[in-house]
Amino acid sequence: MEDFCFDSLDVSLNQDTLDTHKGDFGHLLIASGDTGYGGAGIISSEAAIMSGCGLVTLLTKKEYINSSLSRNPEVIALGVDGRQDAERFLKDKKNLLVGPGFRNSIWSEQLCELFISSAQKNIDANIVIDAGALFFMKDFGCPTNAIITPHPGEAAMLLDCSVKDIQKNRLEAAKELFRQYNCLVILKGYETIVFDGEAFKCTDGGPALSSAGTGDVLAGLVGSFLAQGLERRDAAKFSVAIHGAAGDRFSQNKKIRGLTATKLIRIITQEMM
Repeated sequence: MEDFCFDSLDVSLNQDTLDTHKGDFGHLLIASGDTGYGGAGIISSEAAIMSGCGLVTLLTKKEYINSSLSRNPEVIALGVDGRQDAERFLKDKKNLLVGPGFRNSIWSEQLCELFISSAQKNIDANIVIDAGALFFMKDFGCPTNAIITPHPGEAAMLLDCSVKDIQKNRLEAAKELFRQYNCLVILKGYETIVFDGEAFKCTDGGPALSSAGTGDVLAGLVGSFLAQGLERRDAAKFSVAIHGAAGDRFSQNKKIRGLTATKLIRIITQEMM
């Protein structure tokens, strides 16, 4: 297994020219924020737009539109009631993120099925499947063009085992997720593993990242860098490394507690990029 860190990666987004417009920096479509979890959509879309994605569209519950526009007016926030209401927004969309702030509800189930089926039909698409969408993935399948981002609890659910089993041998768990679901795996946690047939372990990151919403930040970063043109492996490694390095930056002088998701985004955009 190859170790990697933020400082070791040489990533070019291939758009560092003067003659550019927002279309050159990609469009990410996000489905996020079921009832009670509206912040997940706001955080993931903010991470995406602040990390350089040219255009970000958020499909969420209608009650969160005002909050999203107040926080990030640059994000196109659209309220949808379910699959039928949302499917018109997926036409020709090639970069998708589904799942932050999803729960066991009809709304989440319908949006997850819609996004997964869209990615299955378009082999040129990229889809990041995160958080609550992972639970529905067992029913709807996993596209081979997907990146999944389970934490140990979600990995245990996907593999029908215990969290203890996952943590006992994280590399084997990542390999088994890849074998069963046939997609790139980001197994989150201490020394996050990226596996796509080859294994990579990130040496950045630590306990400061153990707070609500930091996973939504990571999902937004992965979707953003895919939309900006990185290949799946590079997008996964770069997102994991910059996410972990920003957590380490906060933890200087042994500071561990108090890192929120929105603070993490500020560190990434102001100090790491």
